[in-house]
Amino acid sequence: MNKQIRQEIYKKYKAKYALETFFNGENKCKKALDFVGNENFLLDSGAFSYMNGAKITLEEMQKYVNRYIEFINKYDIKYFFEIDVDNIFGLKQVEKWRKQIEKETNKKCIPVWHKGRGVQYWKDMCEEYDYVAIGGLVFHVKKQEYELIRKLVNYAYKKGVKVHGLGFTKTADLHRYKFYSVDSASWIRAAALGQQKYTFVHDHMICKRISSKGKKTNIALLSANNYIEWCKYQRYMEEK
Repeated sequence: MNKQIRQEIYKKYKAKYALETFFNGENKCKKALDFVGNENFLLDSGAFSYMNGAKITLEEMQKYVNRYIEFINKYDIKYFFEIDVDNIFGLKQVEKWRKQIEKETNKKCIPVWHKGRGVQYWKDMCEEYDYVAIGGLVFHVKKQEYELIRKLVNYAYKKGVKVHGLGFTKTADLHRYKFYSVDSASWIRAAALGQQKYTFVHDHMICKRISSKGKKTNIALLSANNYIEWCKYQRYMEEK
């Protein structure tokens, strides 16, 4: 969205909640924080970007973790995820960074479960934390595994533990899961490519692939449309 369109739609529709990834830098995270306020802001560690292709060394990752801690402390961030780069540096290193972050911020992370950690690890997380997350929902979940995810979320729900679904965009099925919160970047990623238009209908989002028919798609207007429709969906889910 260009600045003028963004200002116009923000007057009419303001997202109440926002997640921003630290991978995008401190400035974008601070803007998202200011937009919705600390209570409604989730700081993502950026692990998704690294686990899906972005290259980084152990030394560079440590410097990134240090910056992450500095940002959390500087703005007193309330909700933030651990650096769940399991498939790059291993779970033991992830746990080491988790301890460092929690020690130096004096706050608990939101730990992120991946299926490689196993069901017992999920149960252990639910014993130690009151807010946890499930990762790998964008690319790494097979169709038959969603029933396991539903059971994991139910397990946490019964224990009074809040669960965030990272990248959970199955809005037609969302009512089947007892997630406390979820996030989706589908609206902006699709719009940036001029691919998909979203519309909030009844209780979920429907998606229509854009056919330009030889004409150039107005990406700014498409992004604005998608933003507005997802704001509607956000308000609807909050009221349920």
